[in-house]
Amino acid sequence: MQRLGHLMSTYFRGVLIVWAILLVVLGYFAYQLPDRLEGNGFTRDGDFQRVETVLDQDFGQDPHTIIVLFENQENLRQTMMQHVERFRDINGVGNVIGPVENPRAIRDDKGYVTVGVPTLDAKWAAAVTRQLDDTGTIRLTGEPVVVDELNTASKNDLIRAELIGIPAALIVLLLVFGTPVAAILPLIMGLVTFVFGAGVLYFVAGQQELSIFVLNAVAMISLALGIDFSLLYVNRFREERQDGQDIRKAAIRSVETAGRSILFSGICVFVGLAGLLLIDVDVFRAVAIGTLVSVLGAVISALTLLPALLIVFGKVLEKGRLFRQRAGRSEDHWRRLARFVMKRPVAVTILSLLLLLPCLLPLRDLTLNIPQATALPESYPSRLAFESWEKTFGNDGTDAVLILSADASSEVGREKIEDVTIRLESDPDVRSVVSAATIAEQQQVPLEQLVAVPAGREALTAFLSENDQARIDVNLKGDPGDAASQDWVRKMQADGYLVGGPAAFNQEIYDAIESKLPLAVGVVVLATFIILLIAFRSILIPIKAILMNLLSLGATFGLLVILFESGAVLPQETIGILTPVFIFSLVFGLSMDYEVFLVSRMEEYYDETGDNDYATEMGLAKTSKIITSAALIMIVVTGAFAFTGVSPIKQLGVGIALAIFIDATIVRMLLVPALMKLFGHWNWWWPGGRRKAIRK
Repeated sequence: MQRLGHLMSTYFRGVLIVWAILLVVLGYFAYQLPDRLEGNGFTRDGDFQRVETVLDQDFGQDPHTIIVLFENQENLRQTMMQHVERFRDINGVGNVIGPVENPRAIRDDKGYVTVGVPTLDAKWAAAVTRQLDDTGTIRLTGEPVVVDELNTASKNDLIRAELIGIPAALIVLLLVFGTPVAAILPLIMGLVTFVFGAGVLYFVAGQQELSIFVLNAVAMISLALGIDFSLLYVNRFREERQDGQDIRKAAIRSVETAGRSILFSGICVFVGLAGLLLIDVDVFRAVAIGTLVSVLGAVISALTLLPALLIVFGKVLEKGRLFRQRAGRSEDHWRRLARFVMKRPVAVTILSLLLLLPCLLPLRDLTLNIPQATALPESYPSRLAFESWEKTFGNDGTDAVLILSADASSEVGREKIEDVTIRLESDPDVRSVVSAATIAEQQQVPLEQLVAVPAGREALTAFLSENDQARIDVNLKGDPGDAASQDWVRKMQADGYLVGGPAAFNQEIYDAIESKLPLAVGVVVLATFIILLIAFRSILIPIKAILMNLLSLGATFGLLVILFESGAVLPQETIGILTPVFIFSLVFGLSMDYEVFLVSRMEEYYDETGDNDYATEMGLAKTSKIITSAALIMIVVTGAFAFTGVSPIKQLGVGIALAIFIDATIVRMLLVPALMKLFGHWNWWWPGGRRKAIRK
């Protein structure tokens, strides 16, 4: 790190020129990134996708559907029929199904028409909208419309969060440093990290689909980490300057010390987020890629651009002081706190556990969902239309689709279709079944006769294909996303049936996460343990850090249940399945970020004196103000997303802010010094003799 510091000091002008060019280029592409994001990312290869392929190739079902909901119409059926003809004239649309093809499409003075489209492109919703009358109320919903509005809402949320988070972060930085230049530099680095991340992701989005949730996740992490790392670095630079170092030597020393902490911290955060790549669901991989790029940008810019900027602005860093800061005052407060805690380590440890453990109890009530239209703010038209449609027609929907290899022209094939239909009709979890057999029964004609005549075969085209594939639509009694419906899908799959539809979609996503999550968590924990072993040459410190992290994260998830699912604090809603996984991956790494910075300082003092109590006291005194400030910035930057409208992003912002708050208060202020005191010199034990400690 010392060599890197010398290089940055020697070639700082070249570094600034390279970064200026890079930011101009990446900034151009970062501006265009939102237009390249599409879909909610909850896709994967599996039975659901195989069924979708069969439905597309053998039954002509369109990949995506727009629902046009008609309400408050004087001549409802006639209006719907007129619009069906208009929609069919749109170039490129697929099947348009109205009241003739679907008699159940009219109920309680409401009706709907479905328009099949080949992609999620917003142009299809726009084309359908242009064909609408201004009579009554006509609203659009369905995946293409919801995805488009989620994209719009995400952009609006990003602007709203930045308008709250950036000024709040600037205020915190001014309070920490007291001068405009010192306060603005970390903010600039946060924006640099965002431009870097978004610009690089523009090219990634050209190679693979990236979820619309990536934009806000990248902004949240880029600003928070960019400011966090810079705050630690600028603080060390100022300390070196106060100790009499000139600007270049202070910059070199800062790279050697704070730069080392930033490097290890970045690796910890990187490893935590990399665990998301192990989960075989596109949205997790997309968010992982986006945030990993942001972490990389934060580390690279902190180790290269920031030293160069400090050499340029070092002389004016302390100019324009807004208020006086008494030297050592903050350190004295933290030293007194450390002494107070270390005098009562057992009592403080018990108190900390009493604060955290009860928060684990609500975890048993944790319910997760896959974001759909309800992820949108309540005022958005597609959400209102979806809720209205679901209230009236939701129970008529197809929750699962079974695909059978059955030649309906043969007796064996017909018996297979009829037997499966009978089994499903007698299933206590099934509300209704529609198949070639049920259509034949409704027409009071044996299936054998119906298949034998052209008119009958035509009536069955939606359920029998030319490739000897039979389709059976199932409407379940439970919601497609609930546990009972998922168990039903697993039962049918275990019996050898190919199952698709919404219930299978939910089941595959949940199973993919549950099957890979233990591996992802295990890899993250093991990798973090190894990194901390290398960083500190201590067995006990990594173990303590990991256990404290897991405890504080568990408490965070419990509090999220109270905040969102109970309805006692915020409007009641289930927690998005992305929220706990992403919070774990990010906060686990961020907590290690603070652990590395704090324990690195303790390690410096322990190496000098061999006195564990003194090292703990001085480490806390020197770093607690800056760690607390960094945590506060992280809280205001991520917490600003609590005021956004897209539900998963709001939950992420609240969850990350909560986790950081718990880590910066209960863990860093109470548990760390208490446990450091309790374990004494064992904190620094290393097989074979780590160092020669001066015992007191």
